Amino acid sequence: MAHAKTKGAKRAKLHHELSKLLDEELRRKGTSAVPAGEAFGKLRGLRETTTDQEIVWPPVVIFMNTLLEQDDNEKWIGMGNQELLEYFSTYAVVKARHSYGPRGHRGMSVLVFEATAIGYLEAERLHKHFLEQHTDRDAWERRRQLFYPGGKRQLYGYLATREDMDSFNQHCQGKSKLKFEMKSYQEMVVIPMKQMSEDNQQLLWIKNTVVKQERHKKALEQTFGVVSQKLHEYMEENKMVRHRTKLQHEENKQEMDYQEQFFKEQMNKVLKDIEEKEQKYKMLLKEERAKAKQFDIHSGNNNSRIRKEVIEKFIDSQGKGAEEFLSEREMLINSHEKKRDDLRRRYLEEEVEMEKVFEAALTALMEKYAPGTFQASSSA
Repeated sequence: MAHAKTKGAKRAKLHHELSKLLDEELRRKGTSAVPAGEAFGKLRGLRETTTDQEIVWPPVVIFMNTLLEQDDNEKWIGMGNQELLEYFSTYAVVKARHSYGPRGHRGMSVLVFEATAIGYLEAERLHKHFLEQHTDRDAWERRRQLFYPGGKRQLYGYLATREDMDSFNQHCQGKSKLKFEMKSYQEMVVIPMKQMSEDNQQLLWIKNTVVKQERHKKALEQTFGVVSQKLHEYMEENKMVRHRTKLQHEENKQEMDYQEQFFKEQMNKVLKDIEEKEQKYKMLLKEERAKAKQFDIHSGNNNSRIRKEVIEKFIDSQGKGAEEFLSEREMLINSHEKKRDDLRRRYLEEEVEMEKVFEAALTALMEKYAPGTFQASSSA
């Protein structure tokens, strides 16, 4: 039928007529075919609207047959609050209450749970506990058995309804009534549980994130510890190197001071020798002139003219010699000063060149051991 309805090529009219005949045949038989194109992809699920119910809020579990005995006034005595709480101590209960009437304890007690979705689940868990033991509401209403074999009372329990709460408060007045409300099960239990599930997933994600962050933090701390240790070792080593360098510098300075002192002494000795030689030379000139004058005095008048000429020639020769000595001495001193200046200039040039070489070598060393640039990644 699907083929006949969707045929669009040759003999399409015959196919369409066949599909109409098939439709009519199926209609007479009380059925129908799935429309073409709808055989797959459409499933029927749950109803769009979820059924809701009213529940007692805060959650309450009713206990029946909690009587114990009658007193002298023929009034019934039942379980106490603490006894009931201890009996169900494995459940998260807020408080216990008992219903009383004209004849005392009515044998009806309740456990009130926390007004939360978790509290309702605890109450429902206790309800299922009685249901599994066949001591639930149905057993109490249809086939109750008040005593165990041996005389002990059999407790019955189930989730409370509005009628149960009204029955519990039947003989209560004012503040003695147990307050409750009727709430939507969807609003008070289902929606909060969904929210708790979402919160738990979010909490799990946060925990995983925190674990990852803790691992990353631990790795960073370990890395930081290693780097700190290496830095400490480097600082200690650098400190020792600086100390050794300082000692070496002091030793070199002391050695240079010794050498400077030695050369100064040598220079002073040379200068002293020069000064002594000049003094001797001056003394020698004075002595020779004195001899010439003395010869002139002791010679008398004999050959005075010739003697004077000889003396004058001697003095003139000494004078010329002194002048030439002074001239050559001046030239020698100037040449010496020039050589000294050249030596100082070369020393300064070599010193500057040596400092430039040291600067270049130190720059290359700092570039070689320069620290890397820290860049914080977005993931860190």
